[in-house]
Amino acid sequence: MIALSTASAASVTGLAFISPIIILIKDHYHVSSNEIQLTITIYLLAICISQIFWGPVSDIIGRRKVLILGAALFSLGGILASLNLAFEIFIFFRFLQGIGAAACLSMPRVMLTESYGTKNAASKMSTLLAFMAIFPILSAAFGGLVGESYGWQINFVILFSFGFIVFSLNYIYSPETIRNKSKELTFRKTLLNFRYLFRQSTFLYFSSVSSIQAAFFFSMAGFMPYQFERLGASPTEYGFWFSLTSIGYILGNLLSKKYSSWVGLERFSLIGCFWCFLSITFMFLSEIPLISMPPTLAFACFMFGLGNGLILANVLVLALSSVEQKRIGSASGLLGAMQMFCGAVLGSLIVVLGGDQHFWLALTILLFRPTFKIVSSIPGIDIIEPDLTDKIRGFSGLPI
Repeated sequence: MIALSTASAASVTGLAFISPIIILIKDHYHVSSNEIQLTITIYLLAICISQIFWGPVSDIIGRRKVLILGAALFSLGGILASLNLAFEIFIFFRFLQGIGAAACLSMPRVMLTESYGTKNAASKMSTLLAFMAIFPILSAAFGGLVGESYGWQINFVILFSFGFIVFSLNYIYSPETIRNKSKELTFRKTLLNFRYLFRQSTFLYFSSVSSIQAAFFFSMAGFMPYQFERLGASPTEYGFWFSLTSIGYILGNLLSKKYSSWVGLERFSLIGCFWCFLSITFMFLSEIPLISMPPTLAFACFMFGLGNGLILANVLVLALSSVEQKRIGSASGLLGAMQMFCGAVLGSLIVVLGGDQHFWLALTILLFRPTFKIVSSIPGIDIIEPDLTDKIRGFSGLPI
């Protein structure tokens, strides 16, 4: 569990450890806000694109080999990005790092469900997500401090070291979990798998909810540093304040693990959607002069993290449980790709429209998305297909 949780944390660590120093990188390369946003956007797009292929590849060569290869690429991308080369080359190495992060993100979800069986899947998923949230806390808290003290290049050297640790842990401890490997990977078979997934309304719905929710966090990594800077926080201070988001996320996962069996996965996710809506609304308070200070915004980030924790583990289980077991690798890859694509698009859109300069504009854009989730999840709307309800209940071991 520790090895898989550490691997799962690689993707968000590669983002959270860089977010506090994005302004330092911007000043170093003398580029615009739109250009420096590529540091985040290209990383997320690499994860998005790669996850679509890592799933089918793992069906052939095995989950463990894909995970180990991904850790190696993540580590390699980190050390190459630290070489202080031209900005275009730096962005390419971030893309390479994202390819590796994609395997580290998608494989543990599949290996977890295959290792622990369907009954304990939701509980184990919450434990994994809560444990992996420790890494973004440390990344956000110390990313700015390291960058300010020793230079932003050291942040990428540390990411190289972290990738090597992920590689070593999973090489030593992670077993192969797939029972029946596919004999070959064909383009036609891949298309058939994705055609099947796009016809599963339950999978698409819960994957969409998960993607929208994940997009919040990833997009915040692009515009939050500017708002904290306007409030007088240094990169180091921003890192410590923004780490409260992950602390809230851990608490939300713990609450989900304890109470989702009583409330139900779907209803618990709906509660999380309402909570996230309230947290984003609360962020507007940082624009009011009398209380416009870092602690105000940091508390709202904590609230958001809490709502995130109430949602993600449950909708992940609901999404993956709604597909055939033989297609779970492809489903996990597609789900992860949707999350990263939404994050990349939303983050870039906010910056292009001026959200890095006008915080109220960024929040207004975000508010439309949880509103969609809440409206589409209200009681009375039949989200789960009747013939899949029993399967989902069996997968999670929890009432719907």
